[in-house]
Amino acid sequence: MFSLILKDILISKKILLLTAAFLIVWMPTFRNFAAVVIMVGMAYMGLIVTSSADETNKADILLNSLPLRRHEIVLAKYLSIFVYSAIGIAIYLLVAAATKVLGFPIYVYPINFKAVIYGILAVSFLNAIYLPLMFKFGHGFSGIMYIILIFGFSYGISYVIRLFEKLVNYDWFQNIVSFIMNQSDTVKMLFITALALIILTVSCLLSVKFYKNREF
Repeated sequence: MFSLILKDILISKKILLLTAAFLIVWMPTFRNFAAVVIMVGMAYMGLIVTSSADETNKADILLNSLPLRRHEIVLAKYLSIFVYSAIGIAIYLLVAAATKVLGFPIYVYPINFKAVIYGILAVSFLNAIYLPLMFKFGHGFSGIMYIILIFGFSYGISYVIRLFEKLVNYDWFQNIVSFIMNQSDTVKMLFITALALIILTVSCLLSVKFYKNREF
């Protein structure tokens, strides 16, 4: 399974480096959302490039002729999104350290643990929708849906804020928010991590079911 992840990294290494460079240049625009943007961006480009390459080269036929179980192929894709995100964060931290050491007059926004957790939630949510579509329909249709998801996620934030402003007028919602806000940061982060795991687990089970039913 880890060899499948390595294969995907080798296929997408050039575009990952270019994506990281592009995102880092624009990081001052995103400020405190830098970690979320770079994690989502790296996961997006990594999956799009490898999925397109797999479909072009008929990789599914080859992989299914090897002594690999289909759930291993699926799980490798899910794990790879976090590998791409980790690569992006590592590159960003290296650039931030180099900027500080060399004394460049550029402010690189620091990445804290909380931002990384939010990034994990964003990556989990987007790919929990995309990956089942990819394993069901292939790269073509799901690739278009992924682009729609990315833009929908960007514009959907403002809608969520407006919805939140309406819900705060209800007592039951105020009680939920009050309960959450009274918890420690550690509990909040654990809750977000657990939510991401639940979302990904349900998504992964769907993907395995879809992929097992596909014929190549």
